[in-house]
Order: sequence, then structure tokens, then C-alpha cells
Amino acid sequence: MEIEEALKDIFFGSVAGAVGKVIEYPLDTVKVRLQTQPAHVFPTTWSCIRYTYANEGFWKGFYQGISSPLAGAALENAVLFVSFNQASNFLETKTSFNPLSKTVCAGAFAGACASYVLTPVELIKCKLQVANLTKAEGAHTKILPTIKSVLATKGITGLWQGQSGTFIRETGGGAVWFTTYELMKNFLAKRRNDTKNQTWELLVSGAAAGVGFNGSVFPADTIKSTMQTTHVNFLTAAKNILARQGIAGMYRGLGITLLRAAPANAVIFYTYETLSHLDI
Repeated sequence: MEIEEALKDIFFGSVAGAVGKVIEYPLDTVKVRLQTQPAHVFPTTWSCIRYTYANEGFWKGFYQGISSPLAGAALENAVLFVSFNQASNFLETKTSFNPLSKTVCAGAFAGACASYVLTPVELIKCKLQVANLTKAEGAHTKILPTIKSVLATKGITGLWQGQSGTFIRETGGGAVWFTTYELMKNFLAKRRNDTKNQTWELLVSGAAAGVGFNGSVFPADTIKSTMQTTHVNFLTAAKNILARQGIAGMYRGLGITLLRAAPANAVIFYTYETLSHLDI
């Protein structure tokens, strides 16, 4: 039975993650470009959107490189949900943990597990999202040549460039993501003296979880993106951002990130919850 439930978590999480990625990807491209390009290149979010559309078109500009993160999002969410549920089941036996602590710990564990899946996927994604801007010799705009280039220059471990940034972001973010969702979902149901949530409550709870996740760990995400596009370590990336743009540089692209996080995460949780309640 445990194996069957785990397989369902993997399948449901995969579907939910893929659907959410399709929704958020165009705005994610804008976010990565704001994080990795100097302020004089894109002074505002709108300037980045206009440039991308005018010079690269909609599909090539906003959806370039989506194949890798689409597969990654499916795998990421599969890992997140199965890890969270398995950790939650384990912690149920630990009476020293209250319900909130169990959710926080299980969420952090799930995020930590997902980080090892996410780093290679996001490395390729970030490189492709800025490839049209760099104009550098040898810059690739397709997935397989980009992967081959990383392997040729950095070896297999090069695919995990930025792992420390991803680990910090996902561990802290995972705790916030699941905890915010559970707290909001329970709060909205209790307002009606009910235990079952309505559709809009699940959507609102998922949106709140996405905003909470991204808002709480955004500097780590900025550092991670810089690590993956400039090939430096965590501390060097942080110092470079601060030296170039100050503390504000850590939050470039936050607005567009929160804007994409709300609908994408609302759909992820709603899709997962809906599939989980199907008799399959």
C-alpha cells in the first residue's frame, strides 16, 4: 500500500508540476534575465519584456529552453510530494513534534531532496534563457548542445553548478511552501466550520504558498542564477551582486516572480489535490 501511495504521489506531482511550469515559464524567463543582466541592460521589468518580444518573438524569446524545465518540474514536484508525504508519515510516530513542526520539517526535507534534481535542470534552463543575450562565441540555444558543452568543459559535476544556492533556496522554501499551504487551507476551511475545502480555497492557498516561497528565499535564487550563468561559487556570486547593484540587486525580478508564482502554484496544488481525490 505504501508503494502504491508513493507511486500515486509521483504521478500526481509530475502532472501538477508540468502544468504549473507551462503557466509560469514566460515570466520565469523574464525573472532570470533581470537577475543575471546588469540594470542598464534592463532598467525595468517592462523593458525586459518589450526587448524580448521585439527582438526574439514570443515562443523563442519567452519559451526557449522549456523542454528541460518541463521535465524537471514534473520530476521536481514528484520528488517534493512523495518526499513530503513520506517524511510526514515518519514524523507521525514522533510525539515530540507538534503538527506545525512536522509540516515545517517535512517541507524542508522535501525541498532538500528536490534541490538535487533541480540544479542540473535549472542550470541548463538559465543558460538557455540568457543565450540570446550573451552573443558569446560557443553559446548554445538548444538543450543537447548546452548539456554537451557543460560536460565537455566541467565534467558531470558541472551539471550541479549552483547546488549550494539551490539547496538553501529549496530547503527553506520547501518549509515555507508546504507550511503556508497547509495553514491557509486549514484556516479557510475552519472559517466555515468545515474540514473540506472549496475549489477557490485550494487555489488561494496554493497561490499564497507560491508567493511565500519566492518572497522568503529570493536572494538565494538570485545568487543561484548568477552562479549558473557566470560559473562562480556562492560567496563570489553574492559579492558580485552586492558590489554591482547593492542589496537591491538581490531582489531584481522579485515583482515578476511573485506575479508568476501565484497562478502557477495555485494550479500545482489544485491539480495535485484533485488528482489525489480521484478513485484511481
